[in-house]
Amino acid sequence: MKKGISPFIASILLIAFAVAVAGVYGGWFQSFINTITGTIEKREEKRVECIYGGIALDDLEYNSSSGNLTGTVENTDIIPLGNIDLEIFYDNTTREEKDLNKELEPGEKDTFNVLADSNYDKVRVLTNCSDVDDEVSQSDITVV
Repeated sequence: MKKGISPFIASILLIAFAVAVAGVYGGWFQSFINTITGTIEKREEKRVECIYGGIALDDLEYNSSSGNLTGTVENTDIIPLGNIDLEIFYDNTTREEKDLNKELEPGEKDTFNVLADSNYDKVRVLTNCSDVDDEVSQSDITVV
């Protein structure tokens, strides 16, 4: 006399187990996909908006006696830009970030005045749009 379950019943149990596992993970997977899709949509929306962003550094001047770096920053495109920061890169590969606490409307221009060491190599302005920045090298900064 054989003991155990028949191959037919084993197949039915295996299929039932697979359907149950798929049901449990299916709900989680759908939630995961919705979360990822939402995140990607937000990033793409921001990226599309930032395509219309532009910023420019101009009239940079370094005062060697006071150590002040002055200049203007201008929003050159059609969307408002915020979180405007200045990065100063030095010859010794260090970097200093200066928070300008500025928001610029399209076409708006504003001045800045920050302290910097004389061994600067380049200056970069950053915005809330990661692809919207401008950079000026040491040779383009007037020293007075």
